[in-house]
Amino acid sequence: MRKQKKSSEGSGANVRAASRTIDLFEAFATIRRPMTVSELARVLKIPVSSCFTIIRTLETRGYLYSTPPGTSFYPTSRLYLASQDITKSDPVLSSVGDTVRHLRDESGETAMFGKLSRNKVILLAVEVPPGPSRYMPQVGDMRPVYATSIGKALLGSLPDAARDKILSQIELERLTRKTITDLAQLKRDLDLSRRRGWYVNAEETIPDMTSLAVPLTLRGEYYALAVSGPSVRIKANLQANLDRLAAAAKVISRS
Repeated sequence: MRKQKKSSEGSGANVRAASRTIDLFEAFATIRRPMTVSELARVLKIPVSSCFTIIRTLETRGYLYSTPPGTSFYPTSRLYLASQDITKSDPVLSSVGDTVRHLRDESGETAMFGKLSRNKVILLAVEVPPGPSRYMPQVGDMRPVYATSIGKALLGSLPDAARDKILSQIELERLTRKTITDLAQLKRDLDLSRRRGWYVNAEETIPDMTSLAVPLTLRGEYYALAVSGPSVRIKANLQANLDRLAAAAKVISRS
């Protein structure tokens, strides 16, 4: 029993260290300047000693370097180069990237591609049109499965038993005044959407923003494709956007 407890504690420490390392790189991406150990510790809300250990490890591996006078640190391009190699070999993006970009250009709206990750949606591809936008999602964002068009499309792709199991494990939190928080109402919405072949998030996560999505399969797995933008514009171009989504989903499914 003692050994099992020690192993569990070690596992927790490893998860914490991994999480802090990711937080560190995200802090640099946000602040965009060299920072001292104490500054990073304050930003990450961790002890200076723990922060110093992470920095020294990353510096030894070539992911950070010290800047004059030697008390500040900044990432090298090593992580960027590694991420480029990873992205080039992505088994999904290599098939869908061009199509998602084309959907963005044709619709003039934000185009997204995602799948289920446990009980949430993970965005695997995001293309935002140029110019001001009130919705700027990022690749890797985890979105609520019950209140997003992609999430609904993925739920609608599942057998009822699998869908209901996911819904039983999540809380239908109210995100806006239009969020569906009644389980029976949500199921009716999903059933209607399944019959018509497309799903909608009508200002359920962000006021005045609407997204449309269609489900698809790629190499035997469920995914969904969506366009999102100001509600007025999405509604005005409803059929054109649905036609674009259907065409793009067909291209991806054939990949």
